[in-house]
Amino acid sequence: MPISDEQITRLIYRSCLRLDAEDLDAYLELFAPEFAYRISNYSVEMRKDQNWLDLNQDEYKALLENIPLHSRPLGTFARHANVYDIKRNGEDRAKVTTFLTVYYTTPEGGTSVFVVGKYFDEIDISGEQPLIVDREVRLETREVGIGSIMPM
Repeated sequence: MPISDEQITRLIYRSCLRLDAEDLDAYLELFAPEFAYRISNYSVEMRKDQNWLDLNQDEYKALLENIPLHSRPLGTFARHANVYDIKRNGEDRAKVTTFLTVYYTTPEGGTSVFVVGKYFDEIDISGEQPLIVDREVRLETREVGIGSIMPM
């Protein structure tokens, strides 16, 4: 049975929920073995794209494993995602555009917007469950200050 748009949408939302819970092992289960992860934005000052992070599977796993070694804010991050578009490329791939807002809540309970951007995901839909093959986090926010080592 083919993968439905609802299954693809739930995959994106699950990725956010697992990151919010900082359940990184479960988060990585949502990715295909050959995945890639990027964070980018457009610099108005330089008039060109910037790549803040560009990692393959092994590099990304190493980044996640090293999270406990980094200084982090004491508060929590929460992701709000809204899937805008799903375009299928034949029977085995889908391209998904998702609007993303990440909120930061301080230990005292104050909440602010941390970043705004979009996920541009390529999803493998050839198996029984959809898997993320490629994720580009394209940020509108360019001033993130001291933030989290956690993925967006």
